[in-house]
Formats: sequence, structure tokens, C-alpha cells
Amino acid sequence: MALIPATLATASAADAPTPAAPSVTIGKQTTDPQKVRDFWTPERVARALANEKKDQAGIARDAAVAEAAAGATEDKTRGAAPRLTAEAPRVLPAKEAGVSATAAAADVPEMPVAEKVPYPQTPPATVVGKILYIDDAGEEHGCSGASIAADGDNTVWTAGHCVHPGDGRGSDGFYDLVLFIPGYKESLDTPGEYDAPWGEWVAQSFVAPEAWTQDQDYDEGDLAAFTVEAPAGYTNLTATVGALGYKFGYGSDWSDIIDSGFPGEGYNRTDMDGYTQFYCTGDVVDAMDWNPFDNRLEMNCDMGAGASGGPMATTEGEIVGANSHVEIDDQDQRINDHLYSSDHGDQAVAVINAINDAN
Repeated sequence: MALIPATLATASAADAPTPAAPSVTIGKQTTDPQKVRDFWTPERVARALANEKKDQAGIARDAAVAEAAAGATEDKTRGAAPRLTAEAPRVLPAKEAGVSATAAAADVPEMPVAEKVPYPQTPPATVVGKILYIDDAGEEHGCSGASIAADGDNTVWTAGHCVHPGDGRGSDGFYDLVLFIPGYKESLDTPGEYDAPWGEWVAQSFVAPEAWTQDQDYDEGDLAAFTVEAPAGYTNLTATVGALGYKFGYGSDWSDIIDSGFPGEGYNRTDMDGYTQFYCTGDVVDAMDWNPFDNRLEMNCDMGAGASGGPMATTEGEIVGANSHVEIDDQDQRINDHLYSSDHGDQAVAVINAINDAN
């Protein structure tokens, strides 16, 4: 697997200054992997999913705050400075090698109302999985993530708030008991329990931008990656379920995007339970095209909390964003079906490069 290292999007300007890579925070999960797997009993998973339904903490962003931030004259240079880029192609699971992974654009209609993934425990859907974790208050929560092409073949891409509260504590702030379950689904034989036919993968090392861990920056910092340990009987995550590629630093406007995750609730929805993988399709646009300081990705998709960290990916299987937040009013009510991702530019390049450097 050949990974393309960071380059400059403004390569034609030979004298353009090379931008400094943003700083990242690195941490580790030291809990014994088997203890992590044993912790997640059906009762604890049920509490995690209930927490997704009862509120939108972690995926909510007050609309008034967003508007104020958009109008602020912050000392940021990403609107004019050269941008870093990084990319890698999608990798198929070992048993699917040689099979075409590209869908025709005509097969991706505009679908802002999420539908259930037809075969969530079958490749390529298994590249997306459920993330379970414990927050600082000891409460169980769920997010989403996806296997991503990276050195070591054991890396998951997700949102920053799925692994760290963004409270300034740096490497000490990463959550504990973090587990990734590709192909996750409620058991048909035992309702209230989940199936993990592709194994339970325990988080090992985390990388998130300081823009998130120190500043809780939703505009460009709410993204992260973590490596996982293969459970008994498996070689690595990429060989098992495959891995999405990525295109970081190529802007915020994309056509025919597939967005997926495991929402526990949604905009005007009552049928999302946190066990079921849903997906939306359609175009992604720059959330505030007129504002060079806000390059978030905006997609019309009614998935909500629980889908955080799920990938926004091209039909070629390249991640361009990760579900981060929605807009709420002063009554904590979601105001539209817009689903946002942080800008996957310099910060995303820095995170994937740090993961590759560590492997």
C-alpha cells in the first residue's frame, strides 16, 4: 500500500512558503485489551445508546455561537496560506482483493433522509463501525468511525470529541475503555445484545489536533485517529474489513458523497437506535463559502448523535470529512438537517502523518 506524503496544494508557486504542520496531541490507552472487551456488557452498551438518545452532547453547536464565530476577525491564516495535502486510495479487505471499489456517480442520488445500510455486516459496509467509550464522568457513550488506510493497517478515523473532551488536558485527556466494532449490529437472536462478527478492536494510541484537545475548535479540529489491537484470530483491521482512503486538504466542496454512521437519534426521526448503521448521500459544500476562515463541510443529512465520527467519503472510498456537529437553538433543539464536519485540511494531514510516523 503506497501512501502519498503531504504536499502543497499551491505547488505551482515555487517560492511559496512551506506551512508549518499543526501540532497534534498523542496519547495511549493502557487498560488491558481483554478488560476493555469484558467491560462492554449488554447493559453498559444499552446505557451508551440511551445516552445518545437523551441528548445531543458532543454533536451540538449553538447556531448563535457559530454565527458569532463566523463574523469574528480571528488571527488565522488558513484562508490565504498554502495548504498541506495528503491522500491515499481505498484498500479492499484481503478476501475482496481485485474487486472494483468504485461506484458510479449515477448510483448516488441526493438522499438527505438517512436510510438503513442494507448489509451492515458485509464488506464494504463493515469498514464503518461503532465506537464505545467512557467519558470523564464515568458515563458510557457511543460514536462512529471507519478503518482508514495507514501504516500498520490498524487505524480508525473519527471525530475528536469521540476520543477527547477538548478541555485543554492534552495527552491525559483521552477517554478510556475505547472499543471499535466493525460490522456492529443488534443481535437477532438476543435483542439488547450486539453482534461483532468481525471482532472487537481495542484502541491503543490516539492522535488528535491540538486545535481540538486544547481549543475545542469545531471549525477545523474535531477529528482524530487511533490505532487498534487485533483480537485473537485476526491479522489486522485492513486485511479484515478493508480501509477507506482519504483526500485531505483538497477543499470543502464535493459531489456524490456517502455519509454513514450509527445514530442514536436524528432530526425529526424516531427510528434510530444506535445499533443500526444508516447512510445519507448527496453533495457536500463549504459551510460558509464567503468566509475564508470557516471551511467546514456541510451536508444535508438527518443523522444525529451516535453518528459522530462517521465518514463522509467519495464514491471512490476516500474520506474527506467526519461527522462533527449540528446546529441547535437556545432551547437545545436542532434547527435543520445540516450535518457538519470540521475542515479536513492541515489538521487532518498532521494527524494522519503522525499516525504513519508512529507505525
